[in-house]
Amino acid sequence: MKKGVKIAIIIGVIILVIALAGGYLFMNDIAQKAKIVEEFTQIEEITSSEDFDITALNEKTENIVATGKYATVEKAAKNYARDLFNTVYKIKTLMEDERMAKLLTVENYQKDGPEFVETKKYLNETKQQLEENRKEMLSYLEENKINSYIEAETTNAYCINMYQEFITQDIEISEKERNELESSMDKLVRMLDIEAEVIDFLIANKGKWQVQGEQIAFNSNSLVTTYNGFLTKLRIL
Repeated sequence: MKKGVKIAIIIGVIILVIALAGGYLFMNDIAQKAKIVEEFTQIEEITSSEDFDITALNEKTENIVATGKYATVEKAAKNYARDLFNTVYKIKTLMEDERMAKLLTVENYQKDGPEFVETKKYLNETKQQLEENRKEMLSYLEENKINSYIEAETTNAYCINMYQEFITQDIEISEKERNELESSMDKLVRMLDIEAEVIDFLIANKGKWQVQGEQIAFNSNSLVTTYNGFLTKLRIL
């Protein structure tokens, strides 16, 4: 066999090996990305419900299915998703607290009035928690906070770009969702403020009201008018 033919065969083999390796890497890239996409599709399904299962979310974010650099991206994105939605869940839990709906009831007036020590403590703590959670939730929507999760894992530009792509497509809260959540929190803060005003009003006028059956009765029409005015504010929120 001539020398030139041997060289051509060797070059051909090298090209074939390179092509096969490139094909493998390409297919592996697709397969790894597909795994992550499927994981975040499931995370989206878990969190899309108003009553999403926080335990299921945490279990899903703890399980890494990709390997190599893809595992790095998956881990960073899942850590971000876990922290974001755990904060959202804390806010949702506060907003759905049944105790809040019972503060202005004759049952609570009898139980905690006329000083309302426990009621005022609950209102102050709930409002503080809500404001802290709101601040925390909004911080997760900032670009620096989002990127901090992948930057804590790697400086590889390819991984960072892939991470940002997953965040944008599969995790990021839309502007509409953000506005709706902020509006709900604003409404809750306003409701807490009005309820606090009612409790302060009852404390300031102790001895001038009493519970009669299923109603609260005041000893003057002006107090009735003021009290009903608070209730009207709550109804139109």
